[in-house]
Amino acid sequence: AGLPMSLDEVQVDSLVPASLAALTRTHFLQRLHEADADMAERHGRAAAAGKVLRYVARLDAQGRASVGLAEVDRAHAFANLRLTDNIVQFTTRRYADNPLVVQGPGAGPEVTAAGVFADLLRVSSSLGAQV
Repeated sequence: AGLPMSLDEVQVDSLVPASLAALTRTHFLQRLHEADADMAERHGRAAAAGKVLRYVARLDAQGRASVGLAEVDRAHAFANLRLTDNIVQFTTRRYADNPLVVQGPGAGPEVTAAGVFADLLRVSSSLGAQV
């Protein structure tokens, strides 16, 4: 089901700066504060423009996918997402001026953790681990 796509086909704007990406977990956590100034600056620019920052995934009609931090207007549906809710916005020819928004409760921490664990097992198995 869905659109067959590999992670290599998704343009990812990581929240982790390149200078920290290759570090061990211990060194990463020790140096994570180095990203604070850049993130504070991005937050300040967004706030000054009347916007908020949200991590947004996009899929266009040609099947191009991207995910990254984006500035969205405070009136945008993504700006007002609550707690563990999920939200999807469909912008089509028919819904160009007023996009269709589907919003509702997410799986919650337990189901999400189980899904992440299942993904880790699948990746481990594909890398040859005996799971």
